[in-house]
Amino acid sequence: MPVGQNFSEQLNKVRVQKKIITRTVGDIVSDFQSAKIVIPAYQRSFVWPIDKQNRFIESIFMDVPIPPLFFLEKFDEEKELIVYEIIDGVQRLSTLCHFINGQLKPSGLENLPDLNQAKFQTLPANISQTFFTRELTSVIIESGTNPAIQFEVFGRLNMGSVSLNAQELRNCMFHGDFNDFLKDLNKYQIYRELLDPFPRLKPAKEGKPDQNRMFDVELILRFFTLHDLYNQETKQYPEPKGETLNEYMRKRISGDLSLSDLEQLDALFLKSLSIVKMVFRENHFKNFSINTTKCRATFSKQLNAAVFDVQMLGFIEYDISEIEGKSEVLYDTFIDLCSFDRDFSDALTKATNHRINERIRMWKQAIQSIMDNYDFHSKSFLKKKKLFENSPFCKNSGEKIATFEECDYDDGEIYHKCNSPKLEKRPISRPSVNSAVYISFEGEILEYQNIRDFAGFLIDYVSEKILASNDIHDIQRLQSLDFIGTQDELLSQVRSDRK
Repeated sequence: MPVGQNFSEQLNKVRVQKKIITRTVGDIVSDFQSAKIVIPAYQRSFVWPIDKQNRFIESIFMDVPIPPLFFLEKFDEEKELIVYEIIDGVQRLSTLCHFINGQLKPSGLENLPDLNQAKFQTLPANISQTFFTRELTSVIIESGTNPAIQFEVFGRLNMGSVSLNAQELRNCMFHGDFNDFLKDLNKYQIYRELLDPFPRLKPAKEGKPDQNRMFDVELILRFFTLHDLYNQETKQYPEPKGETLNEYMRKRISGDLSLSDLEQLDALFLKSLSIVKMVFRENHFKNFSINTTKCRATFSKQLNAAVFDVQMLGFIEYDISEIEGKSEVLYDTFIDLCSFDRDFSDALTKATNHRINERIRMWKQAIQSIMDNYDFHSKSFLKKKKLFENSPFCKNSGEKIATFEECDYDDGEIYHKCNSPKLEKRPISRPSVNSAVYISFEGEILEYQNIRDFAGFLIDYVSEKILASNDIHDIQRLQSLDFIGTQDELLSQVRSDRK
């Protein structure tokens, strides 16, 4: 189709209306201090490390050409004046302010070493004036630009940028009620208490690089994405990849009514956090592993996102009251799974996105077993606890077992987990429903992508053989079934019946 009149119309709708101006550092900082220039709530956190801040200040003094600052022109209805939201250049603007107000004292400067450790307020007037009169280019996206295009500008400016991670970019691109909701939940006291043991997730000090970089918010988004996009028919969670999280945010912005409302998510989030805190105490969101070489069995120090998935989603079906009184047994069972079930431990540490369903399924099965037969599990746990309290020594090595987490119980004896007989009994990795299936059939080796594909082949093959046999009894038995076919065909029929 030739490019013609339609293209001109399309171009007019999406064309960015802008103006490019040159302003001094002093004018830009003054406008920021008077709130004429604002950093919007959806903008990214301050992330530049100190050395990069130092080099930027040196570059300003040296009059090195600096990439332009980008602003959105907006009318502030409350103040009844035009303001300029900065959409690219927050770090540069923040660094200028930190230097001018004395928070940043440059260091490690090679070209201007006399400036090292100098506070702006103590600089001679002519030098501070030199800094104030340096010029920067600003690009202003005018208010007449299509609002949808204004929203897209930030993403295009930061496409391929190394300064933003995925969640920081989501925070800028998908701002709105749901994004604000995620950030509000991130402030909940119980959540901050659970994240406090992890240095990476502590709030950054003023003017310091943020090591967290919204990972705490991303964990909440990840939890809701997995919960809301869980397929009830196939019993499958989506892989928690970046594209999946982005798609969920898009659904939220579009107001998809099939998703849980915010009050439901708020209650669900708090319930899961409360149960995790009750069951795992100070070892929440951590993987447990055995190092036989060093004879150690310990929790990791870092937060493991795969463990976060398991622990937060594992208790979805239960009320807090159902878990109370069972937390010790659940905690001990989780440690045993990490220690002695190779499939579970691998699903927490290897190809973790791909194995999301495997690890959650195994943990949910363990929980269900405890809930269905608590007396049996409790009896075994109490025997182990009593033996440890009376004489915490390993049956094999004779060494003292330092902590209860390191203790294992097997056949009436206790062992250090590194010397437990269960290590020899660990099963060879079991196939999952997503594992490839190989069969020998009529002299050939056939490969199926997973157990479902193989089951479909088997059902079709048996059905065809029975019908071809003309055995009236077999045919009658076959016809008495409610449905004959592959799983995909069955699901298709169920969906059709519901319409």
